[in-house]
Amino acid sequence: MKSIYKYLDTRLFLIGLLVLPFLAIVSCQNDDDAIPVIHYVRVTDPAKADSTFTDVNPGTMIVVVGEHLGGTQKVYINDQEVSFNRNYVTSTNIILTVPAELELIGENPELKGELRVETNNGVAVYNMHVLSPAPYITRIAATYPIEVGDELVLIGGNFYEVQGLYFSTEKPSNDGKRPANVQEVTDYQVTNNYDRITLTVPANVIEEGYLVVECYTSSAVIEFKTTIPEPVLTGISSTMPVVGSRVTITGQNFIQVANININGELDIPAADITVSDAFDELSFVLPEAPTRSGKISVTTGGGTGELATVFYPFENLFLDFDRATDPWHWGDYSVETEADGSSAPFLSSGICYGFVGTVSAWSGWWGQYVSGGVQWPAASVIPASTPINDLELQFECFVQEALVGPVIQIAMGGDNNDPASLKNYVPINVLTGTADTGKWIQCSIPLSSMVAGSTYQDLLNKGNAFGLYVTNSIGTDANVEFYVDNFRIVRK
Repeated sequence: MKSIYKYLDTRLFLIGLLVLPFLAIVSCQNDDDAIPVIHYVRVTDPAKADSTFTDVNPGTMIVVVGEHLGGTQKVYINDQEVSFNRNYVTSTNIILTVPAELELIGENPELKGELRVETNNGVAVYNMHVLSPAPYITRIAATYPIEVGDELVLIGGNFYEVQGLYFSTEKPSNDGKRPANVQEVTDYQVTNNYDRITLTVPANVIEEGYLVVECYTSSAVIEFKTTIPEPVLTGISSTMPVVGSRVTITGQNFIQVANININGELDIPAADITVSDAFDELSFVLPEAPTRSGKISVTTGGGTGELATVFYPFENLFLDFDRATDPWHWGDYSVETEADGSSAPFLSSGICYGFVGTVSAWSGWWGQYVSGGVQWPAASVIPASTPINDLELQFECFVQEALVGPVIQIAMGGDNNDPASLKNYVPINVLTGTADTGKWIQCSIPLSSMVAGSTYQDLLNKGNAFGLYVTNSIGTDANVEFYVDNFRIVRK
């Protein structure tokens, strides 16, 4: 009998070995057959596995943690189906990326702020808020002085999911916490494109402080005064514009502009100044060049503001065709030009240099201007230890015909074979970032893109050669006509 039991025990053991895998399969099937559940969402960094959240930025890779997720068929965020890699799906995890182009609740409040996972056996839902871009305020549009009951417009962007507006004499903390005493604004409207908020000035409004817009993502803050704020100058179309050309200054609070002063020498009256409707840009025609370097200032009803950038930095010039700063130069198809108003470039501050003609197909050497003796700005103007990354080359350029194929090469301190020379350059307007034609523009190029080294001394060590060349990268002849002037090295 013992032998029979022993035989039966062995048979049962073998049957058990065969049945166990089947039971495991059934178990997995049962797991996939169960209703899915989402417990939380976290980032993919294992070191932050315990950091769960309900708010997430577009473009973020996340891990959805739950149960019975192995049979996932579809995933939705904000009611929009999103793609996922099935190789990154297990019974307890789904790894996916929140699409950067996802439509957000901020733009469409009717969307459901949720993550939804659909399997063959059910649906799991998790409340998740995909954040809109942070709001910002560029300026306040109002009639000054501001009084109770006046309409005031905040101009900016990303005014999504506004939670509240308030005035305060204190600036809110970096974590967005409100100051102790605030004056709430309840009467306001947000435009459909979320770039403006119109509000009615409440009673007992503060005379000076801050106006804050609280959105779901974060808050935007701007200084507030019931009187005209001081003008702020942030940029200029050129630091050395050609006489007779239009100069544009960007900034804020150009309200009741009285005049523009140039380097303490010239005054541009209000009648000759054009101000944008947004009071953030003004322009004028430069009647004459100043005789010394200096600063531009703008006087308005709120005071006087000054542009930090030096205007007409004569000390920084190294190539001015009116002044014989180089003892010799040579080149073909490049000629000294003085505008007479009848043809391009129409305006010039004395003599400029033009590159005019037809460049042949695949040409690697045309219209060159090469100088062997320019004088770089002195070390008293730019200390030799100044980092190259802090400097840029600026010059004025007038492109009559768009460069299609032909491009410019610039070599500083060496010939056109210098590996550090700038190749394939097309003149770009520093103010607009566009390749404008038919007008004088300032071009600004980081010096680091033309000079190998770490400090200004590295350029001084290379010598005093400077070269401009035109090359043609296409297989057909092309017309070229552009003019340049006032090459200078300045701090960014």
